[in-house]
Amino acid sequence: MTKEELLQQVEKLGHEFEARGMTAHVRSLRLYWLALKHDLVEPDLSLQVHATADWVVDWFKLLRLPPHEHALTVRRHGEGCGRCLPGYGTSRTLTVFPDGYRMTCDACRSEWLVLEPRKR
Repeated sequence: MTKEELLQQVEKLGHEFEARGMTAHVRSLRLYWLALKHDLVEPDLSLQVHATADWVVDWFKLLRLPPHEHALTVRRHGEGCGRCLPGYGTSRTLTVFPDGYRMTCDACRSEWLVLEPRKR
């Protein structure tokens, strides 16, 4: 199926959803239609989106953007959480991003960042 054919079918399905009062489905289809129209879909014409206000704020914290630039402590690799006695808590990586990674301590649940020098 071509993108143009799919756009037509999405429009028709949107009208059918709207006629049946399926507003959540209509909203999803509108987003999908916009992604199709502006070539924001994958090569197989799929769209995977997950975005919430919490997700946005979390990325502000990870990337140390104002006003959340001090929300997470920055520690060096291997330092641990700084709260627990050495050897008490187990550290693990939660998120990896281009400038570093977010760690957590399984004992005290604290979280911190380990930053790597930016390569330009």
